[in-house]
Amino acid sequence: MSILKEEKIDYSMQRLCDNILGLENVRFAGLISNFGNLYVGGFKDGITPYENDKARRSMYMKFALESNFRKDFDDSFGAFKYSTIQREKVSILTINICSYLLLVFVEPDVDLHTLAGRIQSMIDENESHDHNKQNLD
Repeated sequence: MSILKEEKIDYSMQRLCDNILGLENVRFAGLISNFGNLYVGGFKDGITPYENDKARRSMYMKFALESNFRKDFDDSFGAFKYSTIQREKVSILTINICSYLLLVFVEPDVDLHTLAGRIQSMIDENESHDHNKQNLD
């Protein structure tokens, strides 16, 4: 892949994370690689993470591993769409996108299924925008 194409993908994915961060009650939006590295994204301005850097890196790795294990069941159950986790302090939404895992942390009272639909629409719109832009280039 050319450097220019990689930069366009980076920009597109960062734009998607920024748009998700613009939604009400979202604390964090980021794309995690298969190896658990944060590719793009981060916390909304003014949000203090509940965990330190080392704990976050470990958490990203665990989410990446879980995502990779889920693929073992794609033939039986169909492709993974999204998962939700509800905790006392934060709710978590994970969505596979390209070869990454989109990780979104929100306040605990957010309806995660509605949010998943909104984010999937944003992903579809982002992909459509990028596809149309490629046709013009």
